[in-house]
Amino acid sequence: MAIKRIEMNNLSFEDLIEVVINNQIFNGEFIKEEENLAVIKLKSGYDIAIPKSSIDNIKIIEKGNREETKQKENKKEIEDPDITIITTGGTISSKIDYKTGGVSPSVDSDYYFKISPDLDKQGKISIINLMKKLSENMLPSDWIKIAKEAYNNISKGSKGIIITSGTDTMHFASSALSFLLNPLSSPVVFTGSQRSTDRGSTDASTNLLLSAFTAKNFQGGESVICMHANLNDGYNYILRGNKARKMHTERRDAFRPINIEPLAKVHTDGKIDELSSEIIPKNQNTKFNNKLDDNVKLIYSYPSMGGDIIDYYIDNKVHGIVIAATGFGNLPLEDKTIINALKKAEKNSIPLVITPQTIYGSTNKFVYSTLREISKFDNIIYVGDMTTETAFVKLMFALGNSKKMEEIKKIMSTNLAGEIKDRSKINEFLI
Repeated sequence: MAIKRIEMNNLSFEDLIEVVINNQIFNGEFIKEEENLAVIKLKSGYDIAIPKSSIDNIKIIEKGNREETKQKENKKEIEDPDITIITTGGTISSKIDYKTGGVSPSVDSDYYFKISPDLDKQGKISIINLMKKLSENMLPSDWIKIAKEAYNNISKGSKGIIITSGTDTMHFASSALSFLLNPLSSPVVFTGSQRSTDRGSTDASTNLLLSAFTAKNFQGGESVICMHANLNDGYNYILRGNKARKMHTERRDAFRPINIEPLAKVHTDGKIDELSSEIIPKNQNTKFNNKLDDNVKLIYSYPSMGGDIIDYYIDNKVHGIVIAATGFGNLPLEDKTIINALKKAEKNSIPLVITPQTIYGSTNKFVYSTLREISKFDNIIYVGDMTTETAFVKLMFALGNSKKMEEIKKIMSTNLAGEIKDRSKINEFLI
């Protein structure tokens, strides 16, 4: 045991080692020592945690290049960067916690250069560790912090911004920045990963590199998402941030465009193929609006829904409600408590925004008699083909900038950042 203790003390991050356990030999890179465990990255790319008490022998095959690693760590301090990466947490900044068996944000920014080596070749890259949050814990105040950091770095001359984040609510954040940073003189690129960075199957390496290509060379001035287009690593889609959605819990290609074509493809060789004529061009200046009212709630319409849930939020002084309604925007009006709740919301000047829970398609208040009945209320706002998540964020933005019903309706009905389309194309469904 004493010999093993000495060997452990001699180990450094990235040392190539040979470990013998019960006559079995494991080769890999030493990652860290954690209580009674030695964490090693195998050649397969996967990390394993080995109880130190079970190790018969450890031999250093080759010392890791700490000087090179330090140089890469220093890149986060550079001035006048070509690209700024703002890290916020999520799976792309996570490793497995061997105490719990779960994944948690724990990766320092310099680790990105290790898992995506070609990232180092994309110019001067500055990395800012803004926060370490799983995306389900993100708040509207966090979106404002992210937008402010992006704005500050664009103002300093950064040519493109990458925001690494968790994927579960990434489309909320990318929607928020489409309104908070409008217009944009540089692309703001959201990316993440569906597999943590210590797994051999991680998609973080490809997503980081292709997001760097996008930040440098994409000609759009908008908030976008850059994630896998399919299960392979050949190319990613560049998706409009306020017209995209996470559509699968674990697939690499979970993010899909909603009611729009992908803006572009970005390939692993850096080539960008524009696929849409609707790309918002870069503006000469970037403007930052930091006003969000987060006292907004989201309701899902369902059979047997009554008006009590709307009444509850009204009684608790909510400022606005988004309702993901059925079909073209229907609500079960045979339940008179719904009608009474709508009247109560109108009386209290609370905007009710109607979106389609079908995800694809658009609301239309003229198709059915129930829709015409709903649309009689002055506070009801139908928002066309806007996604529910974008409408939720945009209502916060509208209420943050005005409390007058007519102005709120105008903001919600106006296409500010490509979030509303008047017409859909037949090939925009299930891309």
